[in-house]
Amino acid sequence: MLKIACFDLGYAEEDYAITNAKKYGGGAVVGRYFKQLDNFHLYAPEKSFQNLNQEDRRENCFILPQEAMDYIKQGYPIDSLINNINDYDIILHGHTHFSFTRTTNFKKPIVHWAGFGGDCGHPFNNYILLYRESFAPHYGEKHKYVKIGKHVPKDFQKNDQRDGVFQCTQHVQVFDTISIAKECIKYGIKGYFAGPIRDYPLMDFIDNKNTFYLGILSEQEKLDYTKKAALYTLPLTWDVAFNQSAIEANGLGTPILTRKVGWFNEYVKDGVNGFFYDGNNFIDIYNKAKNIDQKACWLSAKEYSIEEMTKTFYKAFEEIHKEWYNSI
Repeated sequence: MLKIACFDLGYAEEDYAITNAKKYGGGAVVGRYFKQLDNFHLYAPEKSFQNLNQEDRRENCFILPQEAMDYIKQGYPIDSLINNINDYDIILHGHTHFSFTRTTNFKKPIVHWAGFGGDCGHPFNNYILLYRESFAPHYGEKHKYVKIGKHVPKDFQKNDQRDGVFQCTQHVQVFDTISIAKECIKYGIKGYFAGPIRDYPLMDFIDNKNTFYLGILSEQEKLDYTKKAALYTLPLTWDVAFNQSAIEANGLGTPILTRKVGWFNEYVKDGVNGFFYDGNNFIDIYNKAKNIDQKACWLSAKEYSIEEMTKTFYKAFEEIHKEWYNSI
């Protein structure tokens, strides 16, 4: 099996615990599950490992001190910090405009995972792992496609108790939660909101009659509320690269409401697994959502399971290693 080193230099708030995670980021979902493999080592800040349990394979997790991360970010040789760097077949990272090296002796592929598009290729990154087809023109032949995953039940389970809307996100300006809260108040629909509020006046629109703020939920509580909701709302306003919550909700048979932006243009089949919200059609969407085919939602999410994610990433690793080996 290929031996892979994955580096997280602390740009995002990642948490690499599987069952006890408190923070969520794009890199976390990859790192959480690949570090279960004996050949995958994860290098990250100490805060990323604070919530690990025994099942999280601590032996595959290596703390990067702040001074080491600063040193690497400046472009200094990574092999001067990691003595056994050449034992690895691939270095994987997720950092824009980042080469990992000026004069490294690591001669094997350096891979930038899941680029957000635009100018985030670097000459030292032999490959980019992409999960949106619309990003491909930026990279020519340097890219491989992968999928990001989420827990999706292996078997479809219908839930007949569906009512209200639920949203569990970071409440910031790019998540227009307030527009949904206003709609719930206007039409007398129960709206449940959870997750951290960051400099966003959501509480001004929580009336505890139609709209409710639930705070920070456990993973199980989040799943329970998702199952019971007629609609899972994700009114993002930016060119989102991917959204794990959409997969999780669909995997439980719950349709999503979102705006026609970014990755949702590629994933959402309007009226099948979700609906596009234009700011004026909320009540129409809500009435349709209560009658949606839950199995169709589950089928949409099935190809984005954790199992599919790991399969596509490892296939990309094998292809990259083979191409590199054949070129030397």
